Amino acid sequence: MSKPKDKSKGLDRRAVMRGALAVGGASILGGAAAGAATMPQTVVVAEREWARALARHIVNQLPEAISQVRDVQLTDTQILEIQKAFQNTLVTNMGCEVPTT
Repeated sequence: MSKPKDKSKGLDRRAVMRGALAVGGASILGGAAAGAATMPQTVVVAEREWARALARHIVNQLPEAISQVRDVQLTDTQILEIQKAFQNTLVTNMGCEVPTT
């Protein structure tokens, strides 16, 4: 596993992701524990926001991952386009609408 590079910002990526996953999982379980046949709208909205945040976090890892692959020569513009497409794909596959940015 790679070492977190956000130490200068006082952040540990693994801790941030554990927190995000815990919050997202807790809200899903909270909706199921309520015994409702369908999840309340507020939980659905929260889950969509959580999915978008998770997608952004994963997409922000792409430049580092690309730089570790030998013989891949992508420009910054190409990496940015890949990030946008990948984020849209993730968000769409998670059941959220495609972001406009």
